[in-house]
Amino acid sequence: MASSRGNPDMGDVLRSVAVLVVAVLALFGIGQFLSSTPDQPARSVDWKPAAQSASRGADYPIMAPASLPAGWRATSARYTRETSRWVLGVLTDKDDYLGIEQTTESVRSVLDRVAEGSEPAGSAKVRDRVWAVNAGPNDKITYSSRVDGVSTVITGTVDQSDLEAYIASLEEK
Repeated sequence: MASSRGNPDMGDVLRSVAVLVVAVLALFGIGQFLSSTPDQPARSVDWKPAAQSASRGADYPIMAPASLPAGWRATSARYTRETSRWVLGVLTDKDDYLGIEQTTESVRSVLDRVAEGSEPAGSAKVRDRVWAVNAGPNDKITYSSRVDGVSTVITGTVDQSDLEAYIASLEEK
């Protein structure tokens, strides 16, 4: 019997590679089991200064809540003077999204930006204002209206009744 030292045959090489592959896969599996990807919550922002800036800078009364319900947090708030655009995005205590955008742009341009793929789904009256309702992908509901040259679009992944309650809670500032 000839020694394979220094010149192993192909069977020895394949067995060695198979043992290494099994060991690497076992270590990978153990690592996947023991590790977890932490949730990366959206950062919260203080939306009230942005709302104050928007109410001073806009040529129209902006809509914003007096306060957010317990557990809700604003994740974006900004006013852009060049486009006269007020935007407020919030996450509910169940991590559902609600957003409001007001601008002098057309409702269609705002809908194309924030409710892509949505389709008309009727209308609803909330606090003496009639809103066009759109339903979109991923259970997204969007309410829109245009009053005195200002487009207001409110969209969310909450139930329609919750979205209407949020709209009813908004105040003009």
